[in-house]
Amino acid sequence: MIRRVNLIEESFLPVILLFNITGLRSYHNGAFLKYTRFHRFILESPRYLFIFLQCLGIITQAISVALSPEKKRPVVILILALLQFTINEQTRRSRKQIQAILMKLWKCSQMLQWYQNERKLRISIFAYCCGMTVTFTSFFLLYRFSNDYEIYRSLIENSDQNFPKLKQYFTLFPDISVIVIPATVAVIFISLTGYYGFVCFYIKFLFNRIEEKIGHLNKDCSYGVLIQSYLELTSIMKSLDDYLSFSAFVIVLSALLGLFFINFELIFNSGDYLHAIFGEIWYLVSVCMIILPASATNSAFFTAKETIQTLPWKIPQYYTNLKVMIRSECTKDVSLTLWKVYKIKRSLIFGAMGTLVTYGMLLATQGGPK
Repeated sequence: MIRRVNLIEESFLPVILLFNITGLRSYHNGAFLKYTRFHRFILESPRYLFIFLQCLGIITQAISVALSPEKKRPVVILILALLQFTINEQTRRSRKQIQAILMKLWKCSQMLQWYQNERKLRISIFAYCCGMTVTFTSFFLLYRFSNDYEIYRSLIENSDQNFPKLKQYFTLFPDISVIVIPATVAVIFISLTGYYGFVCFYIKFLFNRIEEKIGHLNKDCSYGVLIQSYLELTSIMKSLDDYLSFSAFVIVLSALLGLFFINFELIFNSGDYLHAIFGEIWYLVSVCMIILPASATNSAFFTAKETIQTLPWKIPQYYTNLKVMIRSECTKDVSLTLWKVYKIKRSLIFGAMGTLVTYGMLLATQGGPK
């Protein structure tokens, strides 16, 4: 039993390590109280450092907004930095529930006897975290030494704001914000999208396992395990939507805004295109890692629900009991949403891209960036 729990946690180990940095990893109270005050400070120090860096990035970006003559992009970056701080604090408060989801997934995989894809899942999560880290690092370094950054920095240095004593420090503000904000946002993006996306995939595979078992069900087979697994998976979906729907919304919104600004600059300032390519990949993968797994899970839920409702005809000797049980417990609809407002569907990607193109054309008719 303990070994199986360790296998689930091993699969999500790269994400859990990032959760430790952002302060989302929880410790059991009993074990935590055994540590001395110094040891507790050491365990909590990554969270304190991460919060400090987030606050430092927000403060320096706010100063950059005040100094920059062009307000649109700095204001958007400041708002997104505040949103990232908000979702990190919100998910940190729900860290015990987020960790419990992995335990519930283990319980369902035990009941359904589904273990064969754990190695593939572990490799996929590791490859995703490494790939996103490399992509972000390339994007950041290429932007840091691009003409776009030099233009932005010169705007801050030549600011018309009258702060003669602070003039020599003006160059530090863009340097700090351009390092701290992307780094903290990247850690939040990779950890939350990795956790959300791969948990959704795991739920989908378990729903498919239920369908497979019902399809090969014999008249003398036990149906209780299948119904219990189905109810447990719907409970996991509800928890995932309760605690991470706002985070999913902010990540999708941030990624779409990032895609918009990158494409907008690529059209009107086509000199530095290499960092834009890595930025496109980074934001597009982040959006797809939320929308595609969640939409697949929603589809798998409704297919499994329809399959569960055929159980009374599969086992006619328990027809009455199954009919009553299914009507009382298996008729509720559960779906993954963006901030409890929009049910996630695969078509959302095309709708979002259409919106980006529309706004891009609208701004293009205004004559491009001023």
